[in-house]
Amino acid sequence: MTVSRFRYLFNRYYSRQCTPEEQQEFMRLMEQPAYDEELKQLLDNLLLESDEETGAMPDDTAANMLRHIMHTGAAAPQPAPVRAIPMWQRVAVAASVLAVIAVAGYKIYVKNKVGNMPIASNHAPASKKDDGARLVRGDGSVIDLEHYKDTAMDVQSGVSVNRQGNTLSYTSNAAVTPTINTLYTNKGGTYQLVLPDGTKAWLNAASSIRFPTAFTDSTREVTIQGEVYFEIAQQARQPFIVKTNTIEIAVLGTHFNVMAYEEEQNICTSLLEGAVNVISGSTVRLMKPGQQALVNREHKGISISNADVDAAIAWKEGRFEFNGNIKSIMRELARWYDVQFIYEGEITNRAFAGTFSRQDSLEDILHTLELTGSIHFNINDKTIIVSP
Repeated sequence: MTVSRFRYLFNRYYSRQCTPEEQQEFMRLMEQPAYDEELKQLLDNLLLESDEETGAMPDDTAANMLRHIMHTGAAAPQPAPVRAIPMWQRVAVAASVLAVIAVAGYKIYVKNKVGNMPIASNHAPASKKDDGARLVRGDGSVIDLEHYKDTAMDVQSGVSVNRQGNTLSYTSNAAVTPTINTLYTNKGGTYQLVLPDGTKAWLNAASSIRFPTAFTDSTREVTIQGEVYFEIAQQARQPFIVKTNTIEIAVLGTHFNVMAYEEEQNICTSLLEGAVNVISGSTVRLMKPGQQALVNREHKGISISNADVDAAIAWKEGRFEFNGNIKSIMRELARWYDVQFIYEGEITNRAFAGTFSRQDSLEDILHTLELTGSIHFNINDKTIIVSP
């Protein structure tokens, strides 16, 4: 069978002119890796056409294609990470990729062999709510940053704190006796912190960082919960140490992300630049750029592997990068939209992977997940029931 035959069948299916025999032949060819590159080119063309609003796949054709894929795939293993491409569109270049375009305003891509559903949001962003955060000063007093309007902030004598938008910047003089401050983000909020040494830290939703108002010891130490991305200011004589309740990360100057939410089984460190040592108990492992380190909270062993670290910091760029089962996705959505998920029945362990804007409404995201036919949601204010 030639590539031209594959293109012919693709166009026949897309235009809903396939005979039953041609449809079966097309689905068989979809499972063959030899046609991956040709498929990618066809998908690129369709994406360009849909962006120009010259046409889109009819809803029933898209739904039938999606239904066929989701019912022929086997139980899914964890998906390999896939990178985002411009305009929130994703093309998963792997075996058995199929495009479903213009379903409820979304462009959806499905991998047949592993049962994945990469999703790409194409909705116009909704207006972003104010980022919510609070700062606890050394004396225990609390500043509600969501409603704090001044640019200057009184923390302690000898320490200057400037607030611009959702960024706090600390400057301290050499003689100051440091106190401990803690910055907390609320669910649905993010915040940026510039520490006294110039290190930058971005806090994801429902996260915190505990830090001194001046770094006067031989090491610079902070303690975090939740998820924080760091760009460490280089000071060779004063190593920087990030602590969680399970691990420590020792660095000199680098860019990395730490995900350490209490409800997650693993603590994940993703390294973008430089080098870090991940320390769990008596075990020390060196990480290189492009790697992720997983530490299981129970076993505390360190597992390092190559990974799509850009996906790990998608939250910092205002995106969701889903890459796991439905319960892991729901935990992430709960932290951002401040909702509770309740599960009824036997929930699928199928692996989902995809991209959404964090500006999208929760209803839109859940509706798109429902298009797989393997999961359903019943929304009741801030409680959402998840069922097969």
